[in-house]
Amino acid sequence: MAGAERLKKESDKFLFGEFWTAKQRQGHPIHHTVSYRASFKPELPSFFMKEFLHKKKKVVYDPFGGRGTTAVQANIEGHFAIHNDIHPLSIFLASARQTVPSFDVLVKKLESLDLKKHIPEEEGDERLLPFFHPDTLVEIKNLKNYMKEDLSPEMQFLGLIALSRLHGHSTGFFSVYTFPQLSIPPEAQRKNNIKRHQTPEYRDIKSRIIQKMRRDLATPIPPFYHEFSKQNLYTLSSANNVPSIASESVDLIVTSPPFLDKVDYEADNWLRHWFLDIPKNSERKLSIFSNITDWNQFIRSTLKESSRVLKKGAYMVMEVGEVKKGKETLNLDEDVVDMAKGTGLVWAKTYIHTQSFTKLSNCWNVSNNEKGTNSNRCVVLRKAN
Repeated sequence: MAGAERLKKESDKFLFGEFWTAKQRQGHPIHHTVSYRASFKPELPSFFMKEFLHKKKKVVYDPFGGRGTTAVQANIEGHFAIHNDIHPLSIFLASARQTVPSFDVLVKKLESLDLKKHIPEEEGDERLLPFFHPDTLVEIKNLKNYMKEDLSPEMQFLGLIALSRLHGHSTGFFSVYTFPQLSIPPEAQRKNNIKRHQTPEYRDIKSRIIQKMRRDLATPIPPFYHEFSKQNLYTLSSANNVPSIASESVDLIVTSPPFLDKVDYEADNWLRHWFLDIPKNSERKLSIFSNITDWNQFIRSTLKESSRVLKKGAYMVMEVGEVKKGKETLNLDEDVVDMAKGTGLVWAKTYIHTQSFTKLSNCWNVSNNEKGTNSNRCVVLRKAN
């Protein structure tokens, strides 16, 4: 093929535009029950489900499940979901919404809990007291203990709501003023308290949980949601080796891998890990890479595993964005296309979704076309028949 013809053919594979809304929080409120750094909007998986699934009751898989956006949206749209991640926090965020109890049932359950029972001071409290009033901390600890004893869907959902209120920047959170999307170190919070002339005040956690639930459950979930969610699969594995998923069992993959050392999920979520009793594990950092060579090798192995679980002719969508490393802009979609060679997946097209940054991106001082992730670059791969 002549060079000009090859370039024309490849250019036809790039689709540019605003394929889903740039507005904030347009998806079902259940998506926004809890924040999670580097998560994509529910409109992204919704767009590709409509694009590549023309019947209901299909299996949608996300190997880097994050907060569960793909899984929840799949159930909302009448599909079964497989949610995988190497982080236990991710598994909790997704599985806690497998069953969404009614508001009245949740309030009744919450009111039955005695959260003011005395708990002696414990080793490690000094790390928590820069964030919480001692009496608030007692209530949080009691709720933690109830969650250990009671694994019911109601208790898990209450735990999810509590997790979302654990720390933040308004009086709706359990903590003194702090950053909502990540858990800063105790030393940094102590300095913030001094700088802001603030001391953690008592905050009743039941009323704040109820207030949050009222917002999140104001819009009913589809009546068929639980018909599909009850058959979901939640797996705790590295994305390049998920033996619990059968070969050729998946109809569509929609996912976004971690970019080049952009997010340290372990450090950023230490307070959430404490609340859920998630121990430290250095192996979970295996999916965070500081150089493109290691990232590419991991992506290649992930694509090979994804090809194994996909049905013949089915599609995989990988959203990778673009990343600024020093003065160089890396379009990671190009690397994904190269890494797909020899995996059984063939490049079909790339959607480049452009829009202005949302307010969360602005929190990180990320300006459009200057640094960070400037657009959603979604590589579409197809498994050969």
